[in-house]
Amino acid sequence: NIAGAFALGVAVTLMTFSWSPSPELRAFVMVGVLGGFTTFSAFSLDVVLMIERDRLALAAIYMTGTVVISIVGLFAGLRLTRMVLA
Repeated sequence: NIAGAFALGVAVTLMTFSWSPSPELRAFVMVGVLGGFTTFSAFSLDVVLMIERDRLALAAIYMTGTVVISIVGLFAGLRLTRMVLA
């Protein structure tokens, strides 16, 4: 999820500032490739298994950490790509 968020940041920046793909290609890259790469189902399964095993604190830390670090990864991808393109 974190690597996917970073890749999404790179893709969004490239598509905004230096590459204008067709709407179909944009959807394919954003939803198809990167959406499949950052599948939420594996994350959800991990959380459910932790909860079922009464590892509630671990599940909460994992959920929070994954969401926060994914957002940081997306932001890093945006910033890094903007710096490279500048």
